[in-house]
Amino acid sequence: MLESMRKHMTWMMWVIVGLITVTFLFFGIYPSDIGGRSVAKVGDDVITADEFNRVYRNMTDQYRELLKDQFNDSIAKGLKAQALQELVVGRLFIQEAQRIGLTVSDAELQAAILNMPSFAQNGRFDRKTYERILDRINMSPAAFEASQRDFLLRQKLERLVRDGVMVTEPELATEYKKRNPKATPAEFAKKKEEFRQSYLAEKQREALTGFIRGSQSRSKVVIDEKAMN
Repeated sequence: MLESMRKHMTWMMWVIVGLITVTFLFFGIYPSDIGGRSVAKVGDDVITADEFNRVYRNMTDQYRELLKDQFNDSIAKGLKAQALQELVVGRLFIQEAQRIGLTVSDAELQAAILNMPSFAQNGRFDRKTYERILDRINMSPAAFEASQRDFLLRQKLERLVRDGVMVTEPELATEYKKRNPKATPAEFAKKKEEFRQSYLAEKQREALTGFIRGSQSRSKVVIDEKAMN
Protein backbone atom coordinates (compact mmCIF):
# COMPACT_ATOMS: atom_id res chain seq x y z
CA MET A 1 0.00 0.00 0.00
CA LEU A 2 2.83 2.42 0.84
CA GLU A 3 4.35 1.85 -2.59
CA SER A 4 1.02 2.73 -4.21
CA MET A 5 0.91 5.89 -2.11
CA ARG A 6 4.34 6.89 -3.41
CA LYS A 7 3.37 6.30 -7.03
CA HIS A 8 0.27 8.47 -6.77
CA MET A 9 1.77 11.09 -4.46
CA THR A 10 1.65 14.00 -6.92
CA TRP A 11 -1.88 13.72 -8.26
CA MET A 12 -3.31 12.70 -4.89
CA MET A 13 -1.86 15.76 -3.18
CA TRP A 14 -3.25 18.21 -5.70
CA VAL A 15 -6.64 16.56 -6.18
CA ILE A 16 -7.07 16.72 -2.42
CA VAL A 17 -5.94 20.33 -2.23
CA GLY A 18 -8.18 21.28 -5.15
CA LEU A 19 -11.35 19.54 -4.07
CA ILE A 20 -11.44 19.51 -0.30
CA THR A 21 -12.84 22.68 1.25
CA VAL A 22 -11.18 25.01 3.72
CA THR A 23 -13.49 23.67 6.40
CA PHE A 24 -12.12 20.18 5.83
CA LEU A 25 -8.54 21.43 5.96
CA PHE A 26 -9.19 23.13 9.27
CA PHE A 27 -11.36 20.51 10.93
CA GLY A 28 -10.58 17.26 9.19
CA ILE A 29 -6.90 16.40 9.01
CA TYR A 30 -5.55 16.98 12.47
CA PRO A 31 -5.86 15.14 15.79
CA SER A 32 -8.92 15.53 17.98
CA ASP A 33 -9.15 15.04 21.72
CA ILE A 34 -10.27 11.45 21.13
CA GLY A 35 -7.73 8.65 21.28
CA GLY A 36 -8.00 5.24 19.68
CA ARG A 37 -6.04 2.36 18.32
CA SER A 38 -3.23 3.03 15.87
CA VAL A 39 -3.65 2.63 12.11
CA ALA A 40 -0.20 3.99 11.24
CA LYS A 41 3.00 5.40 12.68
CA VAL A 42 5.13 8.11 11.08
CA GLY A 43 8.36 8.02 12.96
CA ASP A 44 7.26 8.32 16.58
CA ASP A 45 3.92 9.94 15.72
CA VAL A 46 0.81 7.78 15.87
CA ILE A 47 -2.18 8.15 13.52
CA THR A 48 -5.22 6.82 15.36
CA ALA A 49 -8.26 5.06 13.97
CA ASP A 50 -10.38 7.97 15.20
CA GLU A 51 -8.35 10.45 13.14
CA PHE A 52 -8.42 8.22 10.11
CA ASN A 53 -12.17 7.58 10.31
CA ARG A 54 -12.91 11.28 10.76
CA VAL A 55 -10.82 12.25 7.74
CA TYR A 56 -12.33 9.45 5.68
CA ARG A 57 -15.89 10.50 6.59
CA ASN A 58 -15.16 14.13 5.73
CA MET A 59 -13.62 13.17 2.41
CA THR A 60 -16.53 10.87 1.61
CA ASP A 61 -19.03 13.63 2.35
CA GLN A 62 -17.11 16.12 0.21
CA TYR A 63 -16.75 13.80 -2.78
CA ARG A 64 -20.36 12.63 -2.52
CA GLU A 65 -21.48 16.24 -2.70
CA LEU A 66 -19.19 16.96 -5.65
CA LEU A 67 -19.89 13.82 -7.67
CA LYS A 68 -23.59 13.36 -6.82
CA ASP A 69 -24.94 10.23 -8.54
CA GLN A 70 -21.49 9.32 -9.88
CA PHE A 71 -20.22 8.60 -6.38
CA ASN A 72 -20.04 4.85 -5.76
CA ASP A 73 -18.54 2.21 -3.48
CA SER A 74 -15.40 1.98 -5.61
CA ILE A 75 -14.67 5.68 -5.13
CA ALA A 76 -15.44 5.41 -1.43
CA LYS A 77 -12.95 2.57 -1.12
CA GLY A 78 -10.27 4.56 -2.94
CA LEU A 79 -10.76 7.47 -0.57
CA LYS A 80 -9.42 5.36 2.27
CA ALA A 81 -5.96 5.46 0.69
CA GLN A 82 -6.27 9.20 0.11
CA ALA A 83 -7.35 9.82 3.71
CA LEU A 84 -4.35 7.96 5.04
CA GLN A 85 -2.14 9.68 2.47
CA GLU A 86 -3.15 13.11 3.73
CA LEU A 87 -2.58 12.19 7.35
CA VAL A 88 0.87 10.73 6.60
CA VAL A 89 1.88 13.74 4.51
CA GLY A 90 0.70 16.07 7.25
CA ARG A 91 2.84 14.30 9.83
CA LEU A 92 5.88 14.33 7.53
CA PHE A 93 5.60 18.07 6.95
CA ILE A 94 5.28 18.83 10.65
CA GLN A 95 8.25 16.63 11.52
CA GLU A 96 10.42 18.27 8.88
CA ALA A 97 9.35 21.77 9.92
CA GLN A 98 10.30 20.98 13.51
CA ARG A 99 13.56 19.38 12.40
CA ILE A 100 14.73 22.55 10.63
CA GLY A 101 13.55 24.82 13.43
CA LEU A 102 10.45 26.45 11.95
CA THR A 103 7.95 27.74 14.50
CA VAL A 104 4.57 29.48 14.62
CA SER A 105 4.33 32.26 17.20
CA ASP A 106 1.33 32.83 19.45
CA ALA A 107 0.68 36.10 17.60
CA GLU A 108 0.62 34.32 14.23
CA LEU A 109 -1.75 31.69 15.58
CA GLN A 110 -4.07 34.26 17.11
CA ALA A 111 -4.17 36.33 13.90
CA ALA A 112 -5.02 33.27 11.82
CA ILE A 113 -7.91 32.24 14.08
CA LEU A 114 -9.28 35.77 14.43
CA ASN A 115 -9.42 36.07 10.65
CA MET A 116 -11.24 32.80 9.96
CA PRO A 117 -14.59 33.58 8.29
CA SER A 118 -16.19 30.55 9.95
CA PHE A 119 -15.93 32.26 13.33
CA ALA A 120 -17.08 35.72 12.25
CA GLN A 121 -20.28 37.57 12.95
CA ASN A 122 -20.83 40.83 11.05
CA GLY A 123 -17.27 40.66 9.77
CA ARG A 124 -15.65 40.30 13.20
CA PHE A 125 -14.44 37.34 15.22
CA ASP A 126 -17.13 36.14 17.62
CA ARG A 127 -16.09 34.09 20.64
CA LYS A 128 -19.49 32.45 21.07
CA THR A 129 -19.54 31.32 17.44
CA TYR A 130 -16.03 29.98 17.87
CA GLU A 131 -16.98 27.96 20.93
CA ARG A 132 -20.25 26.76 19.40
CA ILE A 133 -18.53 25.43 16.26
CA LEU A 134 -15.80 23.69 18.23
CA ASP A 135 -18.40 22.14 20.50
CA ARG A 136 -20.30 20.87 17.45
CA ILE A 137 -17.22 19.09 16.12
CA ASN A 138 -16.31 17.79 19.58
CA MET A 139 -13.00 19.65 19.82
CA SER A 140 -11.70 21.74 22.69
CA PRO A 141 -10.17 25.19 22.01
CA ALA A 142 -6.77 23.86 23.14
CA ALA A 143 -6.91 20.96 20.68
CA PHE A 144 -8.13 23.21 17.86
CA GLU A 145 -5.41 25.77 18.48
CA ALA A 146 -2.77 23.03 18.53
CA SER A 147 -4.09 21.73 15.22
CA GLN A 148 -4.02 25.21 13.71
CA ARG A 149 -0.45 25.74 14.86
CA ASP A 150 0.50 22.56 13.01
CA PHE A 151 -1.49 23.67 9.96
CA LEU A 152 0.29 27.03 9.86
CA LEU A 153 3.63 25.32 10.39
CA ARG A 154 2.93 23.08 7.43
CA GLN A 155 1.97 26.11 5.32
CA LYS A 156 5.24 27.81 6.24
CA LEU A 157 7.28 24.83 5.16
CA GLU A 158 5.34 24.39 1.92
CA ARG A 159 5.87 28.07 1.15
CA LEU A 160 9.58 27.74 1.92
CA VAL A 161 9.88 24.82 -0.53
CA ARG A 162 7.87 26.60 -3.24
CA ASP A 163 9.81 29.85 -2.86
CA GLY A 164 13.05 27.94 -3.41
CA VAL A 165 11.98 27.02 -6.94
CA MET A 166 13.08 29.31 -9.76
CA VAL A 167 12.72 29.33 -13.55
CA THR A 168 15.46 31.00 -15.59
CA GLU A 169 14.83 32.65 -18.94
CA PRO A 170 16.91 30.10 -20.91
CA GLU A 171 15.16 27.22 -19.10
CA LEU A 172 11.75 28.70 -19.88
CA ALA A 173 12.53 29.09 -23.56
CA THR A 174 14.02 25.60 -23.83
CA GLU A 175 11.07 23.96 -22.08
CA TYR A 176 8.52 25.82 -24.19
CA LYS A 177 10.32 24.80 -27.37
CA LYS A 178 10.44 21.18 -26.19
CA ARG A 179 6.69 21.14 -25.61
CA ASN A 180 5.80 23.24 -28.64
CA PRO A 181 8.39 22.38 -31.31
CA LYS A 182 6.46 24.17 -34.08
CA ALA A 183 5.97 27.39 -32.13
CA THR A 184 7.43 30.60 -33.56
CA PRO A 185 9.35 33.17 -31.48
CA ALA A 186 6.32 35.45 -31.74
CA GLU A 187 4.04 32.76 -30.31
CA PHE A 188 6.45 32.15 -27.46
CA ALA A 189 6.60 35.87 -26.68
CA LYS A 190 2.80 36.05 -26.62
CA LYS A 191 2.37 33.09 -24.28
CA LYS A 192 5.59 33.49 -22.30
CA GLU A 193 4.17 34.81 -19.03
CA GLU A 194 1.24 32.40 -18.99
CA PHE A 195 3.62 29.50 -19.62
CA ARG A 196 6.01 30.81 -16.95
CA GLN A 197 3.29 30.64 -14.31
CA SER A 198 2.10 27.14 -15.27
CA TYR A 199 5.64 25.77 -15.57
CA LEU A 200 6.67 27.32 -12.25
CA ALA A 201 3.62 25.80 -10.55
CA GLU A 202 4.52 22.43 -12.08
CA LYS A 203 8.09 22.66 -10.77
CA GLN A 204 6.82 23.69 -7.34
CA ARG A 205 4.56 20.65 -7.20
CA GLU A 206 7.48 18.43 -8.18
CA ALA A 207 9.62 20.08 -5.49
CA LEU A 208 6.97 19.43 -2.83
CA THR A 209 6.60 15.83 -3.94
CA GLY A 210 10.36 15.33 -3.84
CA PHE A 211 10.51 16.98 -0.44
CA ILE A 212 7.88 14.61 0.92
CA ARG A 213 9.72 11.60 -0.44
CA GLY A 214 12.92 12.81 1.17
CA SER A 215 11.09 13.34 4.45
CA GLN A 216 9.65 9.85 4.24
CA SER A 217 13.15 8.40 3.90
CA ARG A 218 13.99 9.95 7.29
CA SER A 219 10.79 8.86 9.06
CA LYS A 220 9.78 5.23 9.05
CA VAL A 221 6.14 4.85 8.01
CA VAL A 222 4.33 1.76 9.28
CA ILE A 223 0.77 1.02 8.11
CA ASP A 224 -1.68 -1.32 9.84
CA GLU A 225 -4.07 -2.01 6.96
CA LYS A 226 -6.31 -4.25 9.07
CA ALA A 227 -6.98 -1.42 11.50
CA MET A 228 -8.43 0.72 8.72
CA ASN A 229 -11.16 -1.77 7.83
